[in-house]
Amino acid sequence: MGNVITDRVAFFLKDFHPFSFLDQEDLEGLASNITVKFLTTGETLYREGASFKEEIYVLRQGNVKLLKQEESSIRLVDQCEPGDVFGVRAFFIGKTYELTAECAEESLVYAISKKTFQVLLEHNASFSLFFAKGYASGQVIVRGEYQQETSPLMKARFDNQRLLYSRDVLTCQPSDSIQKAAQLMTDRNVGSIIVADADRRPLGILTDTDLRKKVVSKGIPIDQPISEIMSSPVFTAHAGLTLPEALGAMIKKRLNHIVITEDGQNDSPISGILSDRDVLVSQKNHPAALIKSIHNSNEVQKWADARNAAEALLKEYLEQEVSISLVANLITSINDVIIEKALDKAIEETPEAEKHSFSWLNLGSEGREEQLLRTDQDNALVFADTENNDSTREIMVQVTSKVTEMLDMCGFEKCPADMMASNPKYCLSLSECKNLFSKWINVPDPASIMNATIFFDFRAMYGSRSLGEEVHEHLRRELKPGSLFFHNLAKNALQNPPPLSFFKNFLVEQSGEHRSEFDIKKRAMMPISDAARLLCLSHGMVDIQNTAERFHALAEREPNNQKLFDEAAAAYEIMMRYRAMNGLHNSDNGRYIQLTELNKLEKQMIKNAFIPIKDLQELISVRFQANAFD
Repeated sequence: MGNVITDRVAFFLKDFHPFSFLDQEDLEGLASNITVKFLTTGETLYREGASFKEEIYVLRQGNVKLLKQEESSIRLVDQCEPGDVFGVRAFFIGKTYELTAECAEESLVYAISKKTFQVLLEHNASFSLFFAKGYASGQVIVRGEYQQETSPLMKARFDNQRLLYSRDVLTCQPSDSIQKAAQLMTDRNVGSIIVADADRRPLGILTDTDLRKKVVSKGIPIDQPISEIMSSPVFTAHAGLTLPEALGAMIKKRLNHIVITEDGQNDSPISGILSDRDVLVSQKNHPAALIKSIHNSNEVQKWADARNAAEALLKEYLEQEVSISLVANLITSINDVIIEKALDKAIEETPEAEKHSFSWLNLGSEGREEQLLRTDQDNALVFADTENNDSTREIMVQVTSKVTEMLDMCGFEKCPADMMASNPKYCLSLSECKNLFSKWINVPDPASIMNATIFFDFRAMYGSRSLGEEVHEHLRRELKPGSLFFHNLAKNALQNPPPLSFFKNFLVEQSGEHRSEFDIKKRAMMPISDAARLLCLSHGMVDIQNTAERFHALAEREPNNQKLFDEAAAAYEIMMRYRAMNGLHNSDNGRYIQLTELNKLEKQMIKNAFIPIKDLQELISVRFQANAFD
């Protein structure tokens, strides 16, 4: 290829990701090794099911359609625009193409050889991380070829098509009587009615369950206005809601209905309604079905069986490359329901506990909503102060001891360090919890710092919401900018250096049971989660626990560091995926990875995900003067 053509190719590519991440020398090297293909209308670059052609493609000019063969028709999955990369899935995932790439008009395409592409992945971290980020989010390639569609069930669950919802919405006015609303529901044979204002903006919802629990059981007169008993506000969404979004919202927020409005907000007119029956299929291992089976049983073994099924579901989702954030959301919801049921059962068996207000706190990875695999328990309990806190603690420890036993039976092993709510040290009154947090902040010895890294990720998931909020508010008040606590927390965050040696090799365990294995938790995940915690706490953002969400919040707070924080969030989710896959493969917690089981490309992608660690630690070292007093 002549220099003029090479210059034109390089000039074109530099404006499109991921080629914009390459320096001029690499860009020119790539351009000089590209093959230019001219294709006519109807000509194909590759066909669905065909073997990988050892090339990756970039559309320069024209129109390329990505097509999927259905049972009796061909479906248009996507349409490439100039600058789009396609045909990548076969390189990363398998040896055959999932779709057909066909030219809709005369097109000019740049073809990159497998060898050239692999060199770029191995030698340019940002270039590689671009694709690795797609891997974590469930979209390995750039255009069109989303999750593998080998499983019709998975296709039905996670295809990003718009959902079909009912546009014929039964509504009433807030002044209408309960009897009138119930009669309207009976006449239409539906289980819900939306309460709307004169402009059809949703104000609330009434369901059959509401009528039973709020009217019949409590003897409320049926001539009362429906506004007295409606559930409000309603959850609203736009008409373009996808199945993953609907499923995630329904499970996370325990919704049975989503109201569709013109712009997705609750101050715009109603245009439809989506029920759980519209989106939740009655498959044995569907997440909603698993949650329902747990809700409907008081047998611990049934909960354990459902959690085992969730493990199989996790494996399926990871193999289908479903977004790791959605997977974590679903698994967390299942875990939370098991904890709720265990608490319900324990309180029922300890009647004297019912009169006490308390909040169950999930700590560590479960507090951060990142516990994909069943690791050991980390939890605590905070109860409202009473005249005799010791007596109240005795009662609550009876409850928490039963809960931790039931969780152990469901596969969540007890914490070896006994950092559980069943330990009286971590079953605390509100004032005791506040005092303990203050001590850890104001007398930051090594033990306090270690406790802070676990407890300050707490998530109040059962009981009194106000107690959890009060603990968060106390934590916010105690964290004073420039305090010695942040300096020591920064030193702790720097204990684990970037996980590569001087020669860019993985730092592996040198002795013991896991000799020559890579500790992905200690050497890669902890440095990132520690950094996210430290930086968020320093900004007073105490009520965000999830590591990726912390980095997204930091990116908004510090736009000058947005690129670093976005890469750190992506890197963490990549490692969450690899750890979960490793754990499922070895039937353990996935912490230790046998490097001989990774291929060269996998090793390189993991290595490139480590890049943000060094930059994060440099930022922390300077900002918090971590070495100033050494």
